[in-house]
Amino acid sequence: MTIAQARSLYAIEAQPETSDDWTLLNLHPIKVGNIEMGVQVGAKHGSEKITLVRLWSFFGLPSSPPLAGPQDFDTLKATLTRQYGAPGSEETKRGENFRLLKNVLWTFPSTSIVLSLEQSASLPNLGNIFLEYTATEPNHQ
Repeated sequence: MTIAQARSLYAIEAQPETSDDWTLLNLHPIKVGNIEMGVQVGAKHGSEKITLVRLWSFFGLPSSPPLAGPQDFDTLKATLTRQYGAPGSEETKRGENFRLLKNVLWTFPSTSIVLSLEQSASLPNLGNIFLEYTATEPNHQ
């Protein structure tokens, strides 16, 4: 599917944005189970074909859904594990400004999936979750 097709199919009035090496289009929010998430699709510059789907959820902000929280990361991880099996790697570390960072990666021949949590250590109910599906580039040897 292309950016133009997604824009038409989902009746998006806004124009795509360009960022770094990507053309990005924000779609309408969706629910993954009970978790409300923003949606963005992307195509590499020079191509219209969508090769990135990014979902996100912020928690602890006045604009966040009322029940959104860090537990949504565990719910999404469990859902993805049921769907795709055990992740290929998991990493937890402390970032700058005392942030907790968790990354979980699933890798397949044509796609990689990264689930990330960034959470404040001093305010554990403040943070964000990102879920990215990215098409892997074929090896040209």
